[in-house]
Amino acid sequence: MAPDDMNIGTEGLDDLDLDAAIGAAENLVGDADGLDLDDVLNADSSDEDLLPGGERRYDFTRPNSISRNFEQNLNAVGESYSKTGTIDFTSLFRMTTTVEFQGMRQSTYLEYLEELPNPTCAAMVTMAPLKGFVLMHIDLGLSFLFLKKLMGGTVDAEDSVREFTEIERGINAGLVGRFTDIFRKATHKWIDVKPEFVNLENNPNYLSGLAEGTALIILKFMVKLDTVEGMLEIGFPLAAFDPVREIFDPQEAVEIRTPTEKKDDRRRILDMIQGTPTEVTVQLASKNCTLQDVMDMAVGKIIHLPQGMDAPLLVEIEGQPSWLGEAGRIGQNRAVKLIQQLDKE
Repeated sequence: MAPDDMNIGTEGLDDLDLDAAIGAAENLVGDADGLDLDDVLNADSSDEDLLPGGERRYDFTRPNSISRNFEQNLNAVGESYSKTGTIDFTSLFRMTTTVEFQGMRQSTYLEYLEELPNPTCAAMVTMAPLKGFVLMHIDLGLSFLFLKKLMGGTVDAEDSVREFTEIERGINAGLVGRFTDIFRKATHKWIDVKPEFVNLENNPNYLSGLAEGTALIILKFMVKLDTVEGMLEIGFPLAAFDPVREIFDPQEAVEIRTPTEKKDDRRRILDMIQGTPTEVTVQLASKNCTLQDVMDMAVGKIIHLPQGMDAPLLVEIEGQPSWLGEAGRIGQNRAVKLIQQLDKE
């Protein structure tokens, strides 16, 4: 297209066919009738990984995934946390407070830090028997709202936010302890958690204890007081669940052999057992005697046994008492007839 063709003056706009122009634009970029401006502005970046069928695209550069059982148990913990938190904070503030569980997601520690505002309210805690540190993030406006309510103020949204004073920092450390204690109550069906406060920062970049590439599992909650609401997030390193993995992520044994293969294995094991030499001993009797009696033994000496001729004989297999038997004869060979199997202890 020549430059002269691109210069259209304002006086020429009246002569353009507006419908034709719109049609040409739709042919180039598609029909925009199905787009919602609010959806575009509020779109979550994580939605870019969703495929048309709703499945999430697998990222081979970040192969951090959890099993379905693990995810279900963590969602159950989140639901339990929301119910316990709603009751706890409603009682604390003496007004209706709701804690709504909004699901979970996975991220690296560095990526999550980059998402956090500065200043904000972020704390590190420990939750033994979970391993290492757990990150807790509370919306800064929500933190000031809690402070205002605890001091007897009204529930109004904060127009501006700032870093905490030393007194405010101490009060918010107590609130973090309250949130972690709710987690202890919410997980009592699974494990007995012992939460401990470590530190609190307004600048999340000052937090320490987790490596930048640490894989996080983040539980998201929306806390609402009256008409004001704010986000609460708890980030657990994936490795933190290693000591209790069998509780949250039970692994089911999967049989990968076919019935024919299992039958062949049993036959080979039976053949191996049947061909293994085994020592079988028949004990006529036992007698306690002194060392002098042993030294006096000689050919032809008679040893008196404590049991009668008709008493059953003890049959041992590999040194273990297994059967009682009767002495007898088959042809010219001595034999023992098994009459009773002994109970195994």
